[in-house]
Amino acid sequence: MGKHERGWVEATERLTARLANGAEPGGDLIDDGRRDLAEALADRLRSDFPDRTAVRHAGNSYDSLGDLVVESPDGETFVEAKFVASGGTRANLGQDTLTDFGLFRDATAWSDFREEIGFPEDREALLRQFDDYPDDVRDWSYKSAVYDRAKHLKNVVDVSRGQNTGSRADEVLADPDASETEREAARIIDEILELDREEKLAYFDHLRAAEQDPRAIETFAHLIVCGYHTADALEAHFDRDLDEIKRLIETDAYRLYEVNRNTGAVTVENPADLLAGFEWRDTRIEIPEDGTSVSVVTGPPDDRRRVLNIAYNWKNKFQGIQTPSMNVFVPEA
Repeated sequence: MGKHERGWVEATERLTARLANGAEPGGDLIDDGRRDLAEALADRLRSDFPDRTAVRHAGNSYDSLGDLVVESPDGETFVEAKFVASGGTRANLGQDTLTDFGLFRDATAWSDFREEIGFPEDREALLRQFDDYPDDVRDWSYKSAVYDRAKHLKNVVDVSRGQNTGSRADEVLADPDASETEREAARIIDEILELDREEKLAYFDHLRAAEQDPRAIETFAHLIVCGYHTADALEAHFDRDLDEIKRLIETDAYRLYEVNRNTGAVTVENPADLLAGFEWRDTRIEIPEDGTSVSVVTGPPDDRRRVLNIAYNWKNKFQGIQTPSMNVFVPEA
């Protein structure tokens, strides 16, 4: 979250607390925050906690597990507030998150692994096979050269908005009326997709041989389920007492509220429900022999349960081209 976004989000959280307490907010909060979103969240908190005695903002640091604290005669409930562009609890994390946070001990980061096996050079060699680039993307000396060439290949095969690039490339290759230029672009796209898949499978072989840290994996899983979906938030909370986090969840003292920034709709996830029945034995990352996702699993051998799915993904252009990342989600969500 950028500095500007963090500013309006914090102001909106403070607005929420004041509105939930029946107090009029000051002018600065109204100017800096989103009153419509604060009112929607405050209304939901008043409905969900009819016996509340106060709602307070936890402060602008990561010291508290939650942005808001709802006080009631039965104790405190910590509320993590998320203002999202679309529904659903998802984490889009940096490509090296699992190694950066020590879930694998002494494993090579994904970004370094690609460099070591020569993936960038192999990808460039494939892109260079296309002869019909426009003049403005023929220069290989600038940073976005790879991205611009991949974008041009997508344009050549006419990938429509929301369409899978690989599927469209296969359609072109199967079309007897496609031009040679279109077929060449489609062939290169398919070969880059296959190169990316082979690289991911090789990396999974590397991870499979690495030692895992079950405590770090368990901490990561709990923080993700609690809504901590950025590297900064994970880093700020990663050294917290895991047993205390579990206690808050198990005693129904933690909730995740998501407010849609476009509609004002509020949804609630209770981590206690998502994690109900988990025994937290032999927690580890399960790596399939074939596929580009891994899973956090836990439990005894006769009742292994999946906590998280983690997909290794490229967010822009198509797989193997731009913005490598990890998409993390809760299977039950």
